[in-house]
Amino acid sequence: MQPYLRRVGVEISLVVLALSGSSAFAKGVEPRVETLDNGLKVLMVERHEQPMVAAGVFYDVGGVNDPHGKSGIAHLFEHMLFKGSKIIGTTDYEAEKTYIEQIEKLRIKMNEEMNRMRVMKRRGEISDVLDPKQWTPEYTAMKKQEDELVTAQRQYIKNNEFFNLYTTNGGAGLNAGTAEDITFYFVQLPTNKLELFFWLESDRMTGGIMREFYVERDNVREERRLRTDSTPTGKLDESFEALFWQAHPYGVPVLGWASEVESISAQDVRDFYKVHYAPNNAVLVLVGDFQSDKALALAKKYFGRLSRAPSEPDPLITEEPRPLGVRRLDAEAETNPRVMVRFHSVAMAHKDEPALDVLAGLLNGKAGRLYKRLVTKDDMVIGVPRGENSAQQYAGYFEIGATVKEGRDPQEVERIVVEELTKLHDGEITDRELQKVKNQVLAGSVRRLQSNFGLMLQLGMFETFVNWQYLNESPERIQKVTTDEVRAVARKYIDPKTRTVAIYRTKQAASGGSEDAELLALIGALPPERQSQAKKAMAEIEQATDPAPLKMMKQQIEQALGGGQVPQERRAVWELVVKRAEEKISQLEAGNKEKK
Repeated sequence: MQPYLRRVGVEISLVVLALSGSSAFAKGVEPRVETLDNGLKVLMVERHEQPMVAAGVFYDVGGVNDPHGKSGIAHLFEHMLFKGSKIIGTTDYEAEKTYIEQIEKLRIKMNEEMNRMRVMKRRGEISDVLDPKQWTPEYTAMKKQEDELVTAQRQYIKNNEFFNLYTTNGGAGLNAGTAEDITFYFVQLPTNKLELFFWLESDRMTGGIMREFYVERDNVREERRLRTDSTPTGKLDESFEALFWQAHPYGVPVLGWASEVESISAQDVRDFYKVHYAPNNAVLVLVGDFQSDKALALAKKYFGRLSRAPSEPDPLITEEPRPLGVRRLDAEAETNPRVMVRFHSVAMAHKDEPALDVLAGLLNGKAGRLYKRLVTKDDMVIGVPRGENSAQQYAGYFEIGATVKEGRDPQEVERIVVEELTKLHDGEITDRELQKVKNQVLAGSVRRLQSNFGLMLQLGMFETFVNWQYLNESPERIQKVTTDEVRAVARKYIDPKTRTVAIYRTKQAASGGSEDAELLALIGALPPERQSQAKKAMAEIEQATDPAPLKMMKQQIEQALGGGQVPQERRAVWELVVKRAEEKISQLEAGNKEKK
């Protein structure tokens, strides 16, 4: 199983979670598992090497659960839960509530006027409903009134109180992530502050409010602009996903389509909250220095008082139909030429998943078949071509990706990739080749679970998607894979006649670009998605106006670097990102001092 978080729409510091390459498996992890009467599952692993605890809450909800026409709700709600509750983030909630209610009533009228402007756009009377210069006088007047109400509301708001409560009590790495089919919140805390985690997380499980909702909705739209619209391949990657997943909601971006995000109301999010954010739809995981009995008592004290959701979430029933032919996206971007060849595969825990993982392993690395053919023999690509089997909760894909060498034809690279894949249908796979892949999986499982943080994340995800035991079972399943099984899954899933292909050809930036030359020199040998992550990180650093998020990002990356989660060939890139973050933090803090 390959990196799941690569496509997660999360805060920037979560980039580090996808750096390690492949997901880790381990044998012998035995958490204590308890289930509260309200359905909350609690997983605990005691490790007493240092007085810290990695703690997280995982919700079985993500972008696939967004209501039709309202994509982005799951991700938007992740943002809202950092705004506080009736207790956290306010000096007087009852006084603040009057402004929230007034804004809600005004927004109903504004939404009606927005719908009228959408009709005007369809008729060609205006070109952009989000452009203030094209708003109707009625909408402009109501927006001014809303701004005045928001300003009045802010006299009661305590900004960043949730964040400050954690950090002033020794919390580190506070963050969250929303993926296609999971949302999770996590922090690392000193042992003697663990009760704070239970109090704050139970409070926001059911006590969150829509504080500055429409302001935050605008921030999410800006995040989309930064992460997707303004990156070299952001829109293309989004189009490729939509091309590949034509029916399944995996094809809808977790950040949401811009036009739909703009239509989401606070009540839409409240309704979503009631169904999906409840004890019976969550898993709580602790790994580190604590006593399980005491932690369980805290879980019962704070989470045990919460009720189950009034109804169970609707099951996801949409299945992706089998492709009827080859699908293609051929485009230009300000990036190195890239080729991606993708096939539909299987969901996590499917019986064919281990053989597909081994198949990917045969193609990967400098000893893999793709490198030997595309680099050593034909000198067609730069870096190390990759093969990955990405098994997600409801479906999966098998993908080959390569960065094409300047002057070489991307379509020729595609032809060779297909040729090498076809050879695996019936060709020879040696015992030595197979065992090498299995050994690599086992070695990686031990290395990547050494940190409390890494183990906490994987326990939470596996328990949410399948069960935590899958963490122990996966290495055994991999070891049992035979060459016949590898050939069988290659024939079954890797059908060149149903492949989906993306080819990005290099397009020179009109202005010459402003990309970091040192970064470009380092990332050339990385896989395409790792290049994109590094570029996004640099873009956020460059455009940052607040040092606090940069400090969080820097801390997360440093933890990954220090914990051995980053392969040696990628360390230089992320060390440079840390350096640029430090420079920007110093610049922002110096500017703040001058203003004072």
